[in-house]
Amino acid sequence: MKDKINFKRVATILRKQTQERTSAFKKGNFDGFGFVIRITLVAVFLAVFVVFFGRFTNIYLSVKTDGMLQQQTRLHELYTLVYTVILLFLVVGGVGQIDRQLFEADDMKLLVGMPLGAGTVFVAKLITIYCEQLLISIACVLAVNVTVAMQTSQTTAFYLLTVLFCFVLPLISIALSALIAMPYHATKQFLKNRFVLHFIVVTLLTAALVYVYSSILNAVRDMLLGDSLKFFFNEQVMNFLQRLCVYLYPAVWFADILMNENLLFASLGLTGIIVISLVVAMLVIHKLMLWVMQSRIAGDVNFIRRDREISPKRHPFLALMKKDFLLIFRTPSYTFSYFSVGVLMPLMVYFCMTVGSSIVEKLIGLSCNLELAIFLTLMFGALTNVFCSTNISRDGEMFFSVKAYPLSYKQVFFSKVVLCMLVATVSQLISAVLLAAFGYVKWWQALFILLGGLLCSFAQICFATRYDFNHAKFSTEEDGEIKESGNTISVIIVLGMLSSFVIGGSVLVMRLLFALRLVAGLEFLTYLIVGGVSALIAALSLIYLTRRLGTKYREFSGGGNL
Repeated sequence: MKDKINFKRVATILRKQTQERTSAFKKGNFDGFGFVIRITLVAVFLAVFVVFFGRFTNIYLSVKTDGMLQQQTRLHELYTLVYTVILLFLVVGGVGQIDRQLFEADDMKLLVGMPLGAGTVFVAKLITIYCEQLLISIACVLAVNVTVAMQTSQTTAFYLLTVLFCFVLPLISIALSALIAMPYHATKQFLKNRFVLHFIVVTLLTAALVYVYSSILNAVRDMLLGDSLKFFFNEQVMNFLQRLCVYLYPAVWFADILMNENLLFASLGLTGIIVISLVVAMLVIHKLMLWVMQSRIAGDVNFIRRDREISPKRHPFLALMKKDFLLIFRTPSYTFSYFSVGVLMPLMVYFCMTVGSSIVEKLIGLSCNLELAIFLTLMFGALTNVFCSTNISRDGEMFFSVKAYPLSYKQVFFSKVVLCMLVATVSQLISAVLLAAFGYVKWWQALFILLGGLLCSFAQICFATRYDFNHAKFSTEEDGEIKESGNTISVIIVLGMLSSFVIGGSVLVMRLLFALRLVAGLEFLTYLIVGGVSALIAALSLIYLTRRLGTKYREFSGGGNL
């Protein structure tokens, strides 16, 4: 590196970043509710992963090839495959972290104007990226290795190597991430103002992830229902995996070291790739740092666009809906979180219905498709409606401009409610059609599920809109984009999930209990409970939205100080 690195200033930058992170935990800034929910979800996910990965490990190690049980060979393959997946996961996360730290970080606007030097800023950012990768690496490696240790006897060296690998994996993943970061950012910039193309690409990528998720669910189902997954690993599949694992470097070296095989060659290979990774990471990220700092100094490029004709005059209500639609559609993060998730919600309902229906029927010997469909529709519908939790906040300073127009408060608020309901209606309608078309429920039952889902969605949207209005927190960014989830989003997600569990879960449990007691003919209770409760919460949420709304709207002036 050509410019001198001032490590004292590196420590100062790191201290500044640490203070910024810890400031989020101070009173007034800390989303305690959301923090607890996120920690709980991570803990639950790790616990579930350990249980099912342990079951998978037990099945995989018992697979025979050529009629022989080769547990050591199976374990070596398992290590190789799993560490490959961990490395890929770290690389995907690393690309996003590098992009955020170098291209998206707000403090770059400040650091670029200070006499720090690109090398000093580079080292500070590199340390930050490594620490973020280290946290992910620790969670992944410990979850995998501890689970394997529960299935097989391991020595003390195994646990020492586990700790060592936690620190080594991020070094390799950062180098690979740095190579991909620039093409990734260039692709983001290319798609940034091509809104339709961006929406299509993001939706297709998310659909691919949903497909992978469905495959995992099918595997989990097979493990729950018996050893049917074991028969998937036939001779042809195992031969393919054996050939594949030979070329999965550097994961195969991690497996060699853990299995105490080819120690010299594996250690030298791993040491060499770590050194190469460090050099590559430093060179590439330093070049990226120089490019970013120079581009920040030069300023953003202004694109010249073709003049467009003035849009025809619209009804104020439709104009407000169009304004909200364009605000979402022209913000990449909103497009993914709001529209792409809404489009893919029916697939999630269908895949989970496919797995859940067979599990319930196999384990209990009872078909609860109607109740299960209601539960899944309400649960994923609640997740789809998350974007209503920023109905007011995402407007930013534009909200005060709209407030100054000769528009009634009903037009302003209900234009947002109607737009959210349109997205919810499309998602729920497609879900109902899929459930009926594949024979999980009858058509008139699908219609009832649609009605119940829309009532719950309407309740969630009305409640979220008013709650966000009462606790509006406008972004201080130039583009007005909300980059951090606040307490409002956490509250809306939790309340939506709770309502889906209370309504959908209660009728599902009730159906199971009545069936086990051989009580028939009580299906009408499902319609009574779901229909009655959904209508009730929809009415209460509408009252909550409209109660003294006009007065609050006229008095609103400070971004949420109500």
